[in-house]
Amino acid sequence: MYTSYYGMSCNPFLKEKENEYKSQDYKELINRFNYLKEIKGLGVFIGPPGYGKTFTIRNFIKKLNKDLYKVIYISATDNLTVFDFFKEIGKELKLDTGSCYRTDIYNNIQNEIKNLVEIEKVQPIIIIDDAHLLSREILKNLKVLLDFEMDSKDYTIVILIGHPELKSELCKKIYETINQRIIVNYTMNGLSREEIKEYVKTRFEIANVNRNIFSEDALNALYSCSKSSPRRLNSLISNALMLGFQNKLKEIKSEIIMQAKKEMDLE
Repeated sequence: MYTSYYGMSCNPFLKEKENEYKSQDYKELINRFNYLKEIKGLGVFIGPPGYGKTFTIRNFIKKLNKDLYKVIYISATDNLTVFDFFKEIGKELKLDTGSCYRTDIYNNIQNEIKNLVEIEKVQPIIIIDDAHLLSREILKNLKVLLDFEMDSKDYTIVILIGHPELKSELCKKIYETINQRIIVNYTMNGLSREEIKEYVKTRFEIANVNRNIFSEDALNALYSCSKSSPRRLNSLISNALMLGFQNKLKEIKSEIIMQAKKEMDLE
């Protein structure tokens, strides 16, 4: 395959070879996650698909002290009901929610969170990935996770991660009480032109390749065609390397990038 043709010791553009490339977005997200650790409250993080949101939160979780933090991670779906949402949180808190009414679940969750913080000295962090899929009713009821002691104390850290439509939804007046509780709000920018060049260079170094396989115009084309998405960039590079191998090219130029894009896109 193309790895041996281009002298690569491995394929660093595969998902399982994912390494912690510290883009500006990555650094900004980690800094804000750590800030939320200190002050508690609600954080909203927005980015299009493939921008590395889940990858970054995964690395953040890995570095948390498990004796000090209790992470509750929920990957939202578009058919998740309010009852099931809070039941899932209750289950992560090891609560018996089998025959509870909704108000009982709310009270039990709040009591257990207070117990974790005040008695066990453990800080709960509730992370909701793909939060753009949450129903309007769930979003309105997030205040259950934030309202304690007549709103005089913050016990939880709640992190919402989603696509741009989440931000559009939360801007609506019906979420005013939620908006007032947002401590951190960050929208990802994606990889810049210079970051893409650095990304390609460092990835090839992982594969022990120290020459320029992609020409300067190919790197510029990668920036234009990747839409600043690391996931899409990896796919473009992999397809371009395959095309380069098939055509016996030692250097890949912009024409190959455009051909790789054409083969990826359905439109």
